[in-house]
Amino acid sequence: MIRSLNALAFFAFTALGAQAVTLDPQGQIRPDLLGKALAAHESHKASTRETGRLVVVDYSRHSREARLYIVNLQTGDVVGFRAAHGKGSDADHDGHLDHFSNESGSSASPEGAFITAEEYVGKHGRSLRLDGLDTANNASRDRAIVIHAADYAEPAFLAQHGKLGRSNGCIVFSKADLKTFLADVPEGTLIFVGK
Repeated sequence: MIRSLNALAFFAFTALGAQAVTLDPQGQIRPDLLGKALAAHESHKASTRETGRLVVVDYSRHSREARLYIVNLQTGDVVGFRAAHGKGSDADHDGHLDHFSNESGSSASPEGAFITAEEYVGKHGRSLRLDGLDTANNASRDRAIVIHAADYAEPAFLAQHGKLGRSNGCIVFSKADLKTFLADVPEGTLIFVGK
């Protein structure tokens, strides 16, 4: 249960009982966005599994910065990664997401709460399907909004262009970061995307 969104504390349930854990003690995630993600985690409990992880994507940050965060709900620790957004969300390709969309054919990134679904191997290799839990993203599976890796999210691309490339709305990592993400984030984990 959430003790207080302002305190950003979370009750972790262990063998010893409930223990209050301070999330993100280093302050990597904007507190307002983390609060929204925790509220979504609570309101979508019936749709998700208790995996001990919460993923927060802060698309207010530039694509050259870490902006996808894995939160360990047992320890409060946070690990950040770079992630590309959709080209329909960034028409001038300046590295900033300007808007979200749930429309088919928009090539834009959707916002809101998602649940990680099954892993599969597709044209980008290992990939992870996402199911949207909100009206702002409920077309995600039909739109094939997934998590995958691509060359335009690799460090060499960033070094050459000063920003990541753009997807068709998917959350895109470098190959190394995708491998880490898939190893650490179990199926059934809530992902909250905002700005």
